[in-house]
Amino acid sequence: MMDKVRIFFGKNVNLRTKLLLLFLALTLLPLSLQGVMNYKHFSQTMDRKTEQFTIDMVRQINANLNRLLKDFERLSLLPLYDQMVLGILGKYNASMGSGTWARSEDYLKMKLYTSGQAYDRPEIRGIHLISSSGILFSNLDSLAVKPVWDSRQDDWFAELEDSEGTWRLLPPHDPGYYMGGQQESYISVGRVLRDPGTLQRLGYILIDIRLEAFGQLLSNLNYEQDASLMIVDSKQRLLFERTSTGGMSAYDQLLMHGQIPSYAGNQRVVLDEQPYLYVQHHSSYSGLSVISLTPIAVIQKESGEMLTFTIWFAVLCMAGIAILAVLLSYRITRPLIRLKHHMIRVEQGDFSQRVAHFSSDEFGQMSRGFNRMMEEIHRLFNEVFLLGIQEREAELSALQSQMNPHFIYNTLESINMMAIRQKHAEVSDMVTALGKLLRYTIDKVDRMVPLGEELAFVQSYVRIQQVRYDGKLEIIYDIEEAITEYLIPKLVLQPLVENAVYHGIEGQENGGVIWVSALKFDQELLISVRDNGKGMAQTKIDELNESISKQPSNEALRCHAGDSLGLNNIAQRLRLMYGEGGSLSIDGSPGQGLVVTISIQLLPKGD
Repeated sequence: MMDKVRIFFGKNVNLRTKLLLLFLALTLLPLSLQGVMNYKHFSQTMDRKTEQFTIDMVRQINANLNRLLKDFERLSLLPLYDQMVLGILGKYNASMGSGTWARSEDYLKMKLYTSGQAYDRPEIRGIHLISSSGILFSNLDSLAVKPVWDSRQDDWFAELEDSEGTWRLLPPHDPGYYMGGQQESYISVGRVLRDPGTLQRLGYILIDIRLEAFGQLLSNLNYEQDASLMIVDSKQRLLFERTSTGGMSAYDQLLMHGQIPSYAGNQRVVLDEQPYLYVQHHSSYSGLSVISLTPIAVIQKESGEMLTFTIWFAVLCMAGIAILAVLLSYRITRPLIRLKHHMIRVEQGDFSQRVAHFSSDEFGQMSRGFNRMMEEIHRLFNEVFLLGIQEREAELSALQSQMNPHFIYNTLESINMMAIRQKHAEVSDMVTALGKLLRYTIDKVDRMVPLGEELAFVQSYVRIQQVRYDGKLEIIYDIEEAITEYLIPKLVLQPLVENAVYHGIEGQENGGVIWVSALKFDQELLISVRDNGKGMAQTKIDELNESISKQPSNEALRCHAGDSLGLNNIAQRLRLMYGEGGSLSIDGSPGQGLVVTISIQLLPKGD
């Protein structure tokens, strides 16, 4: 876990990403934990309530069933308190199967009695009084039932024979006393009727109940449609079953697994690889058991809906929080990113960077501190650079104060006269050129000179080098006459020519050629010094241009202190005097020589 945290918040991850991850972690983690805990609690609560509801429902069904059966039990007892019924049954008391017919008035009296008991009882198919000899009296029409019925023909009647006067609930059966081909199955409440005085068996009473009567018990109850419900007697025989919407019989599946006797109370079972909640309630009065099989998926239906809602709500929350986290992290880190970009430009040498807009918070304080720091750095840079130039000028002034210029000029003039008397023209020319060099470097203290004077100084320097190279050094001037009066910094042209001599032409047997050109282009003065020497590789040229374009550091100033006439020094002098209006660039190729170009703003004389 800690390794993952280190990966997320490692050194290579920027601050904006760290803040975004932090926001997401601090918001999504508690939200996720709360959602999981709420769903788990809600799911367990709903499952318990659904399970308890099913248990209560089964108990209510059994209670309603007991009330219904008690009513039928009461109906089965009523004939014992009616002397007319007992008298008629006693007339036809004989062995089963011996009865042939009964008097019509007896049929009528018994029909009136049974019809009165079945009045307004749609759940009762028929109430039948059967004598011991098989004479059948019913509330139904004579065409619907047989007048004489031998009970020995139906196996189900044997259970009533052994009841000894107690009421019995007979499972669904097809009574043989109904007329017609297609018979319907009924559940019957039956009792053996005995004379209360002599206890002699007089006959039987059968109350046939439609199977729909048990379904009506569920009509007023909000019972789950996908659940199965069955009613079985003490012998595990099915009296009634309401199947689920799938139409499969749960009773058959339980019998296939042989599990009905082993279950009691409520527990979870698996049928055909599907989990169910098994709830059973037994009635001590009727001996019946109401069994409910509810799919676990149905019980967890509301939990599943809650889970779906929770997931979608969590997704929406995550999306909203992610957008908010991105906006916040961007807004918080935007001033810092802007400050970082300014610092990168400062690292590249641009000390003019300033933060334009800043707030009043900590980032605003940092921005104001950055601006103050850059102003101080800029001030110190100019101060140090100017100090370096002034130091060099002080050295020149000290040299000038130690040596009398007139003494030097007189001495050089004496040497020149001696050379002329000895007819050494080259020596005379070199001494004359050296005198001009000394006069230009020592006598002139102005920093800005006309271009013509700088070119005259270059000519004196070239004359000495031509003598040194024995005439193999050639210089060509291409100068517009109209621009010779424009002012340029002193000692910027001669170092370029010196660089071309020593780094371009030096070592070549045939010497070389140097071109010095100057022209006016709009408001700029372009001066270039080109040679046909050894040249330089493009990578080295790019490095030189990059080095020249950078602002000098204190270390760079110290490095150039002994070589103030180098290319870097010239470029920095131009930048210091002209700002963005002065620049120096290098171009060339191996074997083709180099060209150094100076671009400066034109200034009138005196400015």
